[in-house]
Amino acid sequence: MKKLRVIPLLLAALLCSCSTVPADARTAAPETVPVSSPETETAATTETEPVTETEPETGQQQPHEEKKYVNYPDMKALWISQFDMSGVYVSGGKQRPKDEFTKLLGIILDNTAANHYNTVIYQVRPYADSMYPSDICPPCSMASGSYANELEYDPFAILVEEAHSRGLSVQAWINPMRAMLVRELRQVSDRYVIRQWFNDRDLRDRYLPVVSDRVYLNIGESEVRDLIIRGAAELLEKYDVDGLHMDDYFYPTTDPSFDQLTYDEFRKNGGKGDLSRFRKTVLSELVHGLYETVKASGEGRIFGISPAGNMQTVINSHYADVKTWCSDDGYLDYICPQVYFGFEHASVPFDKTCEKWQDIIKNDSVSLIVGMSLGKAKSGVDNYAGSGKNEWSEHKDILLRSLKYTENLPKCAGVAYFCYQYFYDPVSGAEERSTKRERDNFVPYLETISWHKA
Repeated sequence: MKKLRVIPLLLAALLCSCSTVPADARTAAPETVPVSSPETETAATTETEPVTETEPETGQQQPHEEKKYVNYPDMKALWISQFDMSGVYVSGGKQRPKDEFTKLLGIILDNTAANHYNTVIYQVRPYADSMYPSDICPPCSMASGSYANELEYDPFAILVEEAHSRGLSVQAWINPMRAMLVRELRQVSDRYVIRQWFNDRDLRDRYLPVVSDRVYLNIGESEVRDLIIRGAAELLEKYDVDGLHMDDYFYPTTDPSFDQLTYDEFRKNGGKGDLSRFRKTVLSELVHGLYETVKASGEGRIFGISPAGNMQTVINSHYADVKTWCSDDGYLDYICPQVYFGFEHASVPFDKTCEKWQDIIKNDSVSLIVGMSLGKAKSGVDNYAGSGKNEWSEHKDILLRSLKYTENLPKCAGVAYFCYQYFYDPVSGAEERSTKRERDNFVPYLETISWHKA
């Protein structure tokens, strides 16, 4: 393995700068629990042996009980997005009553476990905001009803408790760079850093570039990277989540104007390399900082990234140096490419794309999790697949064949599916009929599949 090329960040200072709110206590679960039956997936894995209590000696400090995090050797994950949850969080422009929310969420998690998933990848920061009360990131309008509203109760705390009670691992999902629309940011309270930057014309131009009326975070600035990392540290401090997950919203454009001021200053101060190399370097610094923050927050927690499926796009347009992340220490525990393609896709067929991603993993501590989607099973068409455009309407076993194919990938340790609403309507609970045939084929196989051979 290569030596780490990125300068480590001062993580302890970042962690100390976050507000700390004690997470609700829960009974510790084993770090890794094999899943071989519906019972082990749906029941909480929290059984502990009885402990005989003894009176401590005078002045003797009782040992601190180390938290255990639930991460399964075979990851069977379901992405639960902000779009899945928006109607669950909010009704009539404001948060649903807490009991209504908890009931709807319970149905979602019961359905998740019944479909043989052991992990939820749950969106908590889609637009530089938050699905929970935060001192760093403003409340997401999808959770509160408006960027001008504060949360009346903490929906994510309920999610963590309810998911763990069903034996589900919880991976907190954040977007790295995408923020809210300009008009939405104008509603955000001045107490949040992102609004303070927006109010300062000089900082706004440097830190918050706008693409198609959407604000993005310019991670070329160290202060911006620090904000993202502090947000992650706060999240990991507040909640007993089992890991952190980052998706594919990296650089939204190849246009040099996005971060021209930052890059010009970098060059003026003696920096070397073209704009592409600069962007890849600062994104890797962010990834490394998040990885170190996860590892500093508790033993057993994991960190993974889900880039787009087309590797050339990821490297050349999103500026994600995935080859380094999958080779050097200090970046990832797993890579989860979104291989949302069929076998007949003209340019990125499922099997060949999976092999390309596996081939870049040169670090034995990095696993491959294959991301798949039911989106094209729902629409029946892939307009970018060329000659394979109609594959999803002509065949109803694509995801079953895809799932079976992953068993032949030596570095694969699981799968992730996008997303809940392609299984059930999140509010009514009605089954999504357009994906039923595809689901009926692959879901039973998901129960028994294992990537860890005896």
